[in-house]
Amino acid sequence: MLQTLKIVNAMKNVIKYTAILFVSVLIFSCEGEDGAVGPQGESGIQGEQGPQGDQGEQGETGTANVIYSDWIPNGFATGGGLNQKIFTLASQQEITDMGVNLDTSVVMVYARGEGVLAAIGLEVVPLPYENRSENQLYTYSLNDGRIRALGVVIGGGDNDFDFFEDYRYVIIPGGQAAAKSAIDYKSMSYKEIAALFDIK
Repeated sequence: MLQTLKIVNAMKNVIKYTAILFVSVLIFSCEGEDGAVGPQGESGIQGEQGPQGDQGEQGETGTANVIYSDWIPNGFATGGGLNQKIFTLASQQEITDMGVNLDTSVVMVYARGEGVLAAIGLEVVPLPYENRSENQLYTYSLNDGRIRALGVVIGGGDNDFDFFEDYRYVIIPGGQAAAKSAIDYKSMSYKEIAALFDIK
């Protein structure tokens, strides 16, 4: 009888543990519905700034902003008793239409001639230029928002100012950086400037 009781208790335990196991499997194998998304949490603390990156490579010189004129025929008036003559290369309106500020831009003016200059390989020269053989100074001014060529007689020279056949201006627009680089540009020959900025 004792043995029968042990068997009955063992069977009860087996049934009890089997039922617990079965219920556990059912509970954990069932998947509930997804809940609604919770509210956005607060932003975290800003992280520290990363280290400075390496300097990028220098880009190629651009030419989009460089403005240059066609060759402008000599416009100095002939004759008369004046020791200084002026003719306009670019009017105030033309400069305004270009949208440049002459005060903050690099401006260079070149003169071209064929005679003596071409013979010595200087067909185009930057102004100012002194023609000592005729006691003349050729230069330019940027007064009143205009670019003008000036011919000045030095000590009783000829005032016809026909040493050059035509003139051209080159404008490199910009702020202080362009103005600081004016010395570099102005120390270059016309051929160097023309090659640098693809001037035809």
